[in-house]
This record gives sequence, C-alpha cells and structure tokens, in this order.
Amino acid sequence: MKIGITGASGFVGSHLLRKISEQNHDIKILVHENRKIIGYSDNVELCDGSVEDVNSLEDFCEGLDVLYHLVGIIAETNTKTFKKTVAVGTQNIIDVAVKKNVQKIVYLSAVGTSEKSLSMYHQTKFSAEQAVMSSQIPYVIFRPSILYGQGDGFISMLDKLIKYSPFVPVIGTGKYKMQPLYIDDLVAMMTQVEDIKNEIIEVGGPEKLEYLKILDILKKVLGKKRLNFFLPTMFMKFVASFLERIVKPAPITSDQLLMMELGSTCDLTKMNKLFSINPVSLEDGLQKYMR
Repeated sequence: MKIGITGASGFVGSHLLRKISEQNHDIKILVHENRKIIGYSDNVELCDGSVEDVNSLEDFCEGLDVLYHLVGIIAETNTKTFKKTVAVGTQNIIDVAVKKNVQKIVYLSAVGTSEKSLSMYHQTKFSAEQAVMSSQIPYVIFRPSILYGQGDGFISMLDKLIKYSPFVPVIGTGKYKMQPLYIDDLVAMMTQVEDIKNEIIEVGGPEKLEYLKILDILKKVLGKKRLNFFLPTMFMKFVASFLERIVKPAPITSDQLLMMELGSTCDLTKMNKLFSINPVSLEDGLQKYMR
C-alpha cells in the first residue's frame, strides 16, 4: 500500500509517520523546503511542496492509496492563515487527490467543529471537512479533543511552567473541561481505518477533566507543588487582542480563548464501536513519557 502524509513534521504527523514506518508500506510525505523530517526510514519518499501551492501536489498524490491530511495551524502567522492554509489548502489537495484517483482520505479535524462554530479555527476545519466529504473519495474524519504526548504544544508548555515557575497561571475559573487523548491512542486508531468508510469520529480520552484537575494531575506526576494564579478572562481577552496586533503567531489569541471557554469534550460512542482501543487516563499517559 502507498500512503501519503501531509503535516508529517507536526506533532500528530511525526508520531503517525513513526508508526506507519514500522509497517510494510511505501510512504510519501509532503515537505516544505524549510521543514526537517528527522529519523524517517528507507521506505519514506520526501516530496517538496505545500498545500497552498496546488501545482506542487501532483507528484505527491500520484499513486496514493491512502492520504492522511494533517496540515493545520492553531494560530495565524505572517504567512499562514486559517483560510489559506486550512480551508483553501485542504481544497487544493482534495482537488489533486480526485484527479490522481486517491482511494481514501483520512483527515484530522477537531472536537467542536460544526456549521455553527464561532471560532475561526473551527470554521475553517468545517470548510475543510466539507471539501473532504464532497470529493466522492471514501473518507474518515477524526475530531480529537486535546492531544498530548512527547512533543506536544499543550502539556509541554504546562510542564515548563510547573517546573520553573512558583505560580501556574489559570485563565478564568479553570473549570472548563477537556478530554485529553494520548497521542499513541490516536495514532493507533488512525492506522486502523481500512474497513471504515465515510465516518466522522469524535475521539478523546476516558476522562472529562476540568483544567484545574489537569493541572493537579500534572503536578502530581512531576512531583511539584505549585500555586495557581488566576487571571480574569476579560483581562486576557484584552491582552490577546493587543498581542495579535504586534506579533504573529501571538502567544495567546482571542480565538484560543473562545475555544477554551467552550471546552473540548465529546461523545465516545462511535469511537468505542469502531475501535477496540481503550485510551489511557491522563495520569497513566503522562507516566508513559515523563518518567
């Protein structure tokens, strides 16, 4: 089987590439010339290109049986925007995938994505999902909650704060809920889609945890006692608005604050029906790579 991966240098992509490289597949990965893919095996072919440049996708999509489309951003930069990179970028690669007769598409979306989404992040994820579903190519769309593991951008940031600061900032009440999913569990599901067709699957960990509880668990795993320092949400919205004007990507954005307030939990009924995987708890997952 020939498998293609976009976003292979990212958090999810790097873990998926490592897993698929262990199997008997030919793999093609789409690579920006300024990105490094480290530790790939002999069965991996690098293809220069970008989802924002439709002409660069022809060679990459040639002969693919399965396309994993993982390109995404959490905050806009001077060159990457939600519309250009996520919405238009996905439409670009879908157009070429149709032309090149790709047999299946696996797309990484997010919990909270819907036609009525308020955040730009979710709005463009929805546009991308629509492009995938309207392609007539069999698809599997994953909508994960918060992801964590070696090299993530969520727990890694909290890890540094807890290790090196006497206080841990908490925006608002800290009672907004998340359903953290360990990256190995997501990758295991993403590599078991051979018999799944035309499904949107919400995936998350076994626990719906308030942010404050996530901090407590992480402090316990790290063996650190730290005080929480609460920051009013309205103040942080002002800070985010200011930062977005002067730096890209901003360390905190208005879009991220909106998503934070909405939380990130999901219904695991379909996940449990389709996959014989029991996701690990947050504490057990952290112990796997932080010990």
